[in-house]
Amino acid sequence: MNLIVRNIAESCSEQEVREFLKRELGHYAKNVEVVDAGKPSAYATVELNAEVPYVGEVIARQIHGKQLGGLTLEASADLFSDDTPPAH
Repeated sequence: MNLIVRNIAESCSEQEVREFLKRELGHYAKNVEVVDAGKPSAYATVELNAEVPYVGEVIARQIHGKQLGGLTLEASADLFSDDTPPAH
């Protein structure tokens, strides 16, 4: 299961985003991939270490609304875990 995080500030580097998400998610963050860091279209995909769908939704709610780089993050669980980029 993947977590998609959008609305990442252009001022945030890939490393900052990765460290923030790993710190916030702890052992649930299996792998973090940041796409288009430094651009308005930046987003992150987090492979979650959870197999039960509702766990992904709970984790998404915890990240959704947190501040990073002065912007409020938007997060949602991707139940199908394919590599389709999120719609903006």
